Amino acid sequence: MALLLAACATGPQPMTVRSDVDALTTADAQNKQRFVILPGGKEVSEQDLQFIEFKTYVEKVLINRGFSKASSLRDGDMVLFLSYGVGAPQMYQYAYEVPVWNDMGYYPFYSRRYRYYPMMSTYYTQRIETYTLYKRYLSLDAYDMEAYLQQQTPRQLWKISVQSEGRSNDLRLTFPYMVTAMQPYIGTNTGHMLAVDVDEFNPVLRQITMNIPLPSVLPASQPIKVQ
Repeated sequence: MALLLAACATGPQPMTVRSDVDALTTADAQNKQRFVILPGGKEVSEQDLQFIEFKTYVEKVLINRGFSKASSLRDGDMVLFLSYGVGAPQMYQYAYEVPVWNDMGYYPFYSRRYRYYPMMSTYYTQRIETYTLYKRYLSLDAYDMEAYLQQQTPRQLWKISVQSEGRSNDLRLTFPYMVTAMQPYIGTNTGHMLAVDVDEFNPVLRQITMNIPLPSVLPASQPIKVQ
């Protein structure tokens, strides 16, 4: 039984992404429902293929929240600016100790009462692991459409920011997880940053990705569960 439990514990783990979500809103935001999404930076074109893909994910969670997609800028009552990216890689190290085999060819062991068996001898050696983490982010800022079209002072309605940290810098992989994490908080005020875990079996994630394949396990070189 112990061997079976150990095998299960070291088996394939579902991919899980932890995101930190922070949302702010105003009282005027409740009356705005029809949106158009534009790139948040001038360096990104509306025709950029990555922007189109990411915008599609965001549109789906907005519709899930009761918003509707406007056919044009003049048909909408709010304009949403979508920004996203990956930060510079950050290198980390950690040290840990592992037991070394003794001359008799096996590890020392303890009974349930933790009595030491003196015929065994062992020592520990230190190992150092190096790994790289990346910060991924997305933000969605909502502004009043009328003020935007008339080039008046921008009137912000609400905003939501999402960030995650992990060993993957593949934003196409992690972006739908981050979008799923933010869905319940769009157009609300979270009061503070919230940690949200989304795994590959999340129904919202499945819905917004549709037929896009998702990895079922993490690479063997990544021992942590949360990406």
